[in-house]
Amino acid sequence: MLELASIELSDDEIAARLNLSPRSIRFQLERIFGMLGVRNRSEAIATLMDSKRRAPRPIDECPYPKPFPANFEECPAYQALQVVTPDERSRPAGRIWTCRHLEGRLMAKTRHRWYGACVLGDTAGRKRWAERAGPDRLRTLNHLLHELAPVTASFAQRLWELKGDQVRALEQKQDPKPATLLMESVAARFLGDIEAFLDRRRRLLEQNQLAIDECLNLARRQIDRVLDPGSPAEWDNRFDVLMRLPEDVWSASLLKSRESAIQAAR
Repeated sequence: MLELASIELSDDEIAARLNLSPRSIRFQLERIFGMLGVRNRSEAIATLMDSKRRAPRPIDECPYPKPFPANFEECPAYQALQVVTPDERSRPAGRIWTCRHLEGRLMAKTRHRWYGACVLGDTAGRKRWAERAGPDRLRTLNHLLHELAPVTASFAQRLWELKGDQVRALEQKQDPKPATLLMESVAARFLGDIEAFLDRRRRLLEQNQLAIDECLNLARRQIDRVLDPGSPAEWDNRFDVLMRLPEDVWSASLLKSRESAIQAAR
């Protein structure tokens, strides 16, 4: 957020970049001011610029602008991952694309300066991993995930809303069955859409050794966990998995080469 503020973007413009509300941006900036021990945006940006001048850039820093645009292809090792951006109450407010290899790390010899690190290491490490994983296979995987994202994300959001209706009915000692039946109906349509998509892409998926049946099995398991009246209504891993389905399943086949690359980088 400070990076975007430093190029003189307004709260509204930062919110548009990050798929958040202006109110969420203001709330998060206030938290950052407190963490840095500063009073306002100007002082926070000055602190950011000062830390940049003093600290050398880590070799494992991801050099690409974030969040990643749709269908990003500049990095050979990019593995698309769709994540939820929360509002100030930790409720899902939007969605952005990031990379499965990206993680936040603290800048050496600093207390508050974080950067986006690639767990594969530097540029050479990313290229080596991409060659082992297969560049064409990675591009196919990312393309399919972007193609499915509107379906999976909308379903996860709708199921979360209906789960709230079910839980509220139970809390108010009302019949939760109408909400449960509606959840089951939405889930059935979703599974039908996913199954039809996988069947249309069956040849491509088999050529790239991407699981088909396990995608549906994972979706059913997560949906059953949500439908359970005793489960919570909070947005958690159940909805995250459904939103980014089938990324978790397809990426599992690349996990071994990724772990080998991480160990080599270390």
